[in-house]
Amino acid sequence: MSFRANGSQQISLFDSINTLTPREQKALENSWAKVFADELFPAIDERPFSVLYSDKASRPNSPVNVIIGALIIKELWNLSDDEVVESLMLDFRFRYALHTMSFDEQPLSDKSLSRFRERCYNYGELTGIDLYHGCITGLAKVIAKVMKLDGRIRCMDSLMIEANIRKLSRMELLYSCNAKLVKYLEAHGMSERIFPMEHYCEADDYNQFIVPLYR
Repeated sequence: MSFRANGSQQISLFDSINTLTPREQKALENSWAKVFADELFPAIDERPFSVLYSDKASRPNSPVNVIIGALIIKELWNLSDDEVVESLMLDFRFRYALHTMSFDEQPLSDKSLSRFRERCYNYGELTGIDLYHGCITGLAKVIAKVMKLDGRIRCMDSLMIEANIRKLSRMELLYSCNAKLVKYLEAHGMSERIFPMEHYCEADDYNQFIVPLYR
């Protein structure tokens, strides 16, 4: 999967916001989504996350700024992965906040957030670099502004949001540890010791094992 920056930074004439009634548009622009869309989303820097993807021509990634924005919203509203993906499909505020109102199909699936967390976790384990830190701390003031607009949003500081976004679920963490051990044994000529866990070496094993748990 190759990295491609998301060019959807401006509301266009083709966005579905233009199908809303004046009353609905006013409610949308008075919600937390307006500040998120105008100030927070455009400030998300996708470039540091390009290292998570291949530099060879291949299928492009899901938009990183949409994923990061969705993960921030997920923490602010205390949602599950499934809930934030469903809200992006069904709630105008989420689509407006994440600049996806012009998309024919919403760019996140039940796999997107889990896969992205795994990529960031593995990169951090390999390099010691925390990709989330600079991204979230740079957005701290705008996140605080969004939280003040709606009393239903869960109160927390940017460091807590950063920590929660970075944190794998227990199942993701357990899977990652087991997979690394099995792949290490297989790479060092100890294949006889990995029975019956050979499936961890298969390319699509993560999707077969972890993803169904979040459906």
